[in-house]
Amino acid sequence: LIVGANMGVVGMCKEHLGVALALKVPVFFVVTKVDICPEHVLKNTVQSLASILKKPGVRKKPYLVRGRDEVLTAARNITSDSLAPIFLTSAVTGKGLDLVRLFYSLLPQRHRWVEAQSQAAEFVIDETFGVPGVGTVVAGTVKGGVISPSTPLLLGPDIGDGSFKPASIKSIHYKRLPVGQVVAGQTAALALKKIKRQQVRKGMVLVDEHLKPAASWEFDADIAILTHSTTIQPRYQAVIHCEIIRQAARVVAMSQERLRSGDRACVRFRFLQRPEYITAGTRFVFREGRTKGIGVVVGTEHDGPLAAAEPTEAVSATANGAAASTSAAAAAAGAGAVKGGSANGTCAATATAGRPDVAQRKDQPVGR
Repeated sequence: LIVGANMGVVGMCKEHLGVALALKVPVFFVVTKVDICPEHVLKNTVQSLASILKKPGVRKKPYLVRGRDEVLTAARNITSDSLAPIFLTSAVTGKGLDLVRLFYSLLPQRHRWVEAQSQAAEFVIDETFGVPGVGTVVAGTVKGGVISPSTPLLLGPDIGDGSFKPASIKSIHYKRLPVGQVVAGQTAALALKKIKRQQVRKGMVLVDEHLKPAASWEFDADIAILTHSTTIQPRYQAVIHCEIIRQAARVVAMSQERLRSGDRACVRFRFLQRPEYITAGTRFVFREGRTKGIGVVVGTEHDGPLAAAEPTEAVSATANGAAASTSAAAAAAGAGAVKGGSANGTCAATATAGRPDVAQRKDQPVGR
């Protein structure tokens, strides 16, 4: 996270820190413009940043990096979730930039990409392009497997009907160079055969046909409410931020009658515009105005709790005591972040009785 030495820790930085804490993403801080900042202002900025990191909802140890030995210590302990390195830099004089570059080169991998290479191929689309003479090009990240021009893949969910259709790869570019294949953990650009740019969008995926992918209108999630001024009840709407997916969704069932700040529960969301490809175990953030919450997907309408749901009159409680409230929701100087507040339990089956929208889900046109 970037902090201006002469501006201090602004609200946007606190917001980003809260999201990073919610998703359990390691963070470090780069304090810029130290060349034009008076010494006492820089000292106040570092002290205010340190005080935020020591709050109960954050519990990170500020670690000021001034030399190569401290860079090694910071890189070695960045994944411990208890250390927050702070670099003092200047883009004008170049002060501290060599330490930042060294820190980047020493950062360990957060995911076991080598093990993911043995899985079925999966490519998440982040951007789409129309290149003259080439055609449609999609850019994104390989989440699993190995992708080459001969790999049989399915592209979806389709913008029109939410289905997955066969797609062929013409060529692959990695770091602006043509390559024969890309593996899990790499970002690449794929040129597709006989696919128009209007047929692809952000959030679509290219997956191995053996996975038999299916788009989902609804999904169950174990969630934690970070901040909310009133109560959350069924029919509440928020924007889901799940990896590259950005779409409004409505709460159609809950394991509790209502939710307030700090509560945890099992909730069933329903996308409002189109079905998405979403898998169990994925973390997400949902927002609506000043309301913020985090969660973990535990199942969709094709598997998990939704597939086994029995029509009942009442919504059953979540497993592992999800009805219990979480710890203090105020952190990061009012940003409302709960460290480790993501719900890790498993949702129990939720109610479907008296909901005609569930019965009409399969024949509902996309774009509702």
